Order: sequence, then C-alpha cells, then structure tokens
Amino acid sequence: MSRITAVEGHPLRLPAETPGGRREECFLLRLVTEDGREGWGEAHGSPWLCHAVIEAPVTHVTAQGLRHILLGQPADDVAALRRRMEKGTQWIGRDGVVMQAIAAAELALWDLAGQRAGLPVARLLSATPRHALPCYASGKVAATPQATAARIAAERASGFTAHKIGWPPFGASLDTDIAFLEAARDAAAPGATLMVDAAQAFDEATALSRTQAFARFGLAWLEEPLDRDDLPGQARLRAASPVPIAAGEGECGLPGLARIAGVVDVLQPDVTRCGILAAMAAAGLAPRVCSHSFTTLLNVVAHAHALAAMPNGWMLEWPVRSLALWDSLFPGAAVTRDGAFAVPDAPGWGIRPDPAALLLHRMQDLP
Repeated sequence: MSRITAVEGHPLRLPAETPGGRREECFLLRLVTEDGREGWGEAHGSPWLCHAVIEAPVTHVTAQGLRHILLGQPADDVAALRRRMEKGTQWIGRDGVVMQAIAAAELALWDLAGQRAGLPVARLLSATPRHALPCYASGKVAATPQATAARIAAERASGFTAHKIGWPPFGASLDTDIAFLEAARDAAAPGATLMVDAAQAFDEATALSRTQAFARFGLAWLEEPLDRDDLPGQARLRAASPVPIAAGEGECGLPGLARIAGVVDVLQPDVTRCGILAAMAAAGLAPRVCSHSFTTLLNVVAHAHALAAMPNGWMLEWPVRSLALWDSLFPGAAVTRDGAFAVPDAPGWGIRPDPAALLLHRMQDLP
C-alpha cells in the first residue's frame, strides 16, 4: 500500500490564438505516491475551474477540494477513492467541472494501478483487451466544401479510412450540408466511413429530414443532432432515422450516460469527463461504443485503453489538428498506422508528458 503524497494540477494554454480569437487550453493532473510513482490524468473542461476544484479549501465534509480529499490516502483502490471524491464534493458539484476534475484524478489512479501491477491499464480492465483499434480522423468542417475535401484528402494520405466532419458552418442549410458531404465523400478513399457531428444544431423535425437526406452517404452515425436533454425527441428520432444516432460526450457520470445509452445506436463516453469506471459500466447498456477523445495524446491514449477493454468498443476518435497542436507535450510518441492505433503495452498508460513542455505552456494568470 502506497499513499498519495502530491496532487498537482497543470492548467495549460498554447500561446497562439485560433482564427476565432480563442486559445487552446487543457488540464492535466499528476498524482505522486510515497514509493516515487507518478500517475497522470486529464480533464476535458475549463483549466481554470478544474484548478479551483483541486485547490479549494475545506468548507464542509461534503464541500472540499480534491487535494485535501486525496492527500495521505492509499492509492491502491481506484473505486473506493472515486467514491470518496464524489462524497467529499457532493455539495459543490454532482455534474460538470467537479466530476471532470474527479475523472482526471481517477485516470491518474488507473495509471498508478497499472504501474504497480506492471500491466497496461487495458489489462486491468479486461483479461483479453484488443491490441489495436481502428481510428476515425476527427475535425470540424473547413469554411468551404473545397477546403473540407482538402482536409479529408490529407487524412486519406495519412492512412485514414474513416472521417468525421461537423460543427458550423455545417448545419446551416440542407444544400450546404449536402455539398460538404459530397466533397468529403469524393475526397475519401473508396468505401471509407463518414460520420457527422451536428453539434446539437437541429430540432427533431429538421434532424429527421437531414437523416433522410444523408442516408445515401452511408454515414456511420449522426452525432448529437438534438439538444442533449431532449431524450424523448432523440428516442423518436432514433426509431425513425435511417442513419444511426450517436451521443454521450457531455455526460460526466454514470446516471447521465445510462439515460443516453438507451436512445442511441453509438454511445460516446468521454473518460476525461466521466472517468473509466462510469464509461465501462455504461458500455454494457449500449449497442456500440466509440470514444470522444480530444485535446492531447494522454486523452486519446486513456480512451484507447478503455475502449480496448470493452466487448462492444468500436472506433477511437483521432483529433488530427488537436494532437498536432499539443504534440510538444508528448514528443516522439505513438501515431496511427493505416488508420489504426496500437494500444501501448507498457505499464499504466505507457506515456508521460514532457516536463519542459509543461512548464512552457503552464497558464500564468491563475490566482
């Protein structure tokens, strides 16, 4: 038994602004145990708020920061520590950023558990995990169908045979949506898989009409066509749609994932928001599972370990642009080959962030 001696939040920001004036940010969490091991996790949310969840002082036994909850605790029982974190924060958050920060800590605990056992995390989750996963290249549509075709062509040249497009300007009109899909289909390899992320752009009637218009493209799924809370509408849409429906990335715990699993064809848990325990429990409630994995390679690798352990796990999201932006954190790390990713077989996650890059990108304007 080894106790936790350090809980370190790493809120990070890239210096260059995106065309829309937004800077890319992420939040990593490092746990250190008294035997000298370190485990890493990530939260997909606001670095500012995740940092606050870690650092918050004790207001009440059920309203305290994660540092206070975790320091001095034995790190050997991931599920018990997950319950301890949830109980210690139940007055300040049963969803959203608090659960995202807890997810980061849970991931770091899995990393430590794998190192103690001398096994990759996938082997802790399943006796027979898959060793490689098919990937889908993921990114927003470009400003025009022509530019989107160029993006798909570049992904094809890198070996991908599955591509996801979406977000505005996709969803603005049926004509432009069809133009984007035709451009993507023409640029992709013959027989390639396409999927669309609607980013909650439609009402129920519009979503149904879009699925009917999109059917000829053979989409693997239409992702988040409706507001996340419109579960009755999503159930009706799924029953009538000729295109499979996917959702689940925004849920930060098992209750949310469980309510979504029954109204989708593809569940998309994000373990950097909900943690692996919730994702694994929810996986059995859905027909198929794909990851929602974005930002850094740590995020993607954690999803790969979880997905490889799920009997109904399918494809791993590979965010091409995001990984390129954050590549300084994991220089020389793993890449895809022929559109597939080999799950690291080293103990834990099998990767570590570069300390110099952590210092370089650390947000300097936190209180």
